[in-house]
Amino acid sequence: MRTSIILAVLAASLCSACGSARVLPMATPTGKLNVAEQSITEVRDGVAFTVKLDAMSVPSHPMVDSVAAFHVTIDNRNDSPLSFPPQAFVLKDGEGMQYRSVSPEQVREIVSKDTVYLIPYPYVGYYYLKDQVKVSEGDRFSSELPYYAEYHPQHLFTRALPEGPVLGKSKISGNVYFITELTKSNRVDLLLFPNAEITGTPLVVFPFAVEK
Repeated sequence: MRTSIILAVLAASLCSACGSARVLPMATPTGKLNVAEQSITEVRDGVAFTVKLDAMSVPSHPMVDSVAAFHVTIDNRNDSPLSFPPQAFVLKDGEGMQYRSVSPEQVREIVSKDTVYLIPYPYVGYYYLKDQVKVSEGDRFSSELPYYAEYHPQHLFTRALPEGPVLGKSKISGNVYFITELTKSNRVDLLLFPNAEITGTPLVVFPFAVEK
C-alpha cells in the first residue's frame, strides 16, 4: 500500500522539464554545446564532463518541495581512476543562492513524506488518485519529454550518478538531484568541485539560462 501511495504522489507531482520555462545550457569559452541534446561538455585534465537538465522535475506543490535533476556523464580518458561523487556538485542560482546535492533517498523521502495530505479522507480510493494523475497530465510542461511519473520510485536510485571512482578509459552517467525550483531565477550554474568538501575553486562551471 505504501509503495502504491508513493507511486500515486509521484504521478501527481512529477513533471518533465521546469514549468513553462526552458532551462538551456549557455555557451562558454571552453565548452561545447550540443543543441540537439541541449547539453554542454567541458574537458578538464583529460576528463570530459557532459551536463544537461534531466527530463525529470518536481514542480512546486503546497506540501512537496521542488526537485531539479541534472544528468551528468563523466568520461575519464586518463589511465588512472578518478572520483567525482554527486556531493562534489553545487547548484547556484542568479540570486546567489547555493544548493548542495541530495541523495536519491532524500528525494524519495521528500516526495513521499506528505502523501497523507494527498489521500482523500476517509476513503483512500484508486479512482481519486487516478483523477489526480489525469489532472496533472494536463499540466505537463513538455509533451516531447518522457513523463517521469511513468517510472517507479526505485528509478530515482537506478538513474542516479553512481558513487565510487571512474576507472581509466571508462565512463559513468546519472542524475544529480537538488532541492530547488529552477524557475525562480533567470539562470543557474552547476559547479563541480575537485572533492566532496567543495573547497577551493570549482573545477568547472556549467551555466544554464532559464527562459520564461
